[in-house]
Amino acid sequence: MGQVPRPSLTIVGNGKVARHFSHFFHHKNLTFKSWNRNSQYSLAQAVEGSSLVLLLIQDSAIESFIQSHPELNGKTLVHFSGCLSIPLATGMHPLMSFGSALYDESFYDQIPFICEEGREKFEDLFPTLKNPVYYIDSDLKPLYHALCVMSGNFSVILWQKFFTEIEERFKIPRESTLPYLKRITENLSSNPNLALTGPLQRKDLTTIEKNLSALKGDTFQKVYKAFLEVYQ
Repeated sequence: MGQVPRPSLTIVGNGKVARHFSHFFHHKNLTFKSWNRNSQYSLAQAVEGSSLVLLLIQDSAIESFIQSHPELNGKTLVHFSGCLSIPLATGMHPLMSFGSALYDESFYDQIPFICEEGREKFEDLFPTLKNPVYYIDSDLKPLYHALCVMSGNFSVILWQKFFTEIEERFKIPRESTLPYLKRITENLSSNPNLALTGPLQRKDLTTIEKNLSALKGDTFQKVYKAFLEVYQ
């Protein structure tokens, strides 16, 4: 078997986040080794010489992975989970959505990292990175992550529903609706307190009732009612 390089950093995982940060670290000229279950060399070889190991694997697998791999003993372990907090590894969550396509290299510099108070400092582990960094109480991570999921993931579900209906039922090209999405995003970015428009903002009960009637038999009627209840 060939010689395995000895970087000071090892990335464990080969999912979307691992691919994005491998791309980012290449851009920043950081030397690192990657390892996943399909690698041709062992985890022990991959972490040999590394002082820092990034565990970019499924949240539910992180703790058991650490416990079942003694070769990680003595390493500084970091995970990117926004919800998980364990004594075995420090959480440093990149506040960003990572799709299948890689982003422009300069974009990664803007990604904020939300870290745990009282644990290892992001600035100490990644001294060459200039990303914004914020520290929160570990006990607040589940709430912080719930907000991320609702704002990011739930909004995607709503837009997926919108695009599907617009294209399939109304035969309107999705591209024609993108200015609407762009304007909503820009309004939120510039002044979130004034971004809401439409019947909820106007308290137009007649239109709201028509909307709910039109959604009869659609599971998204429950979603509409839930948002209405929360807003009221």
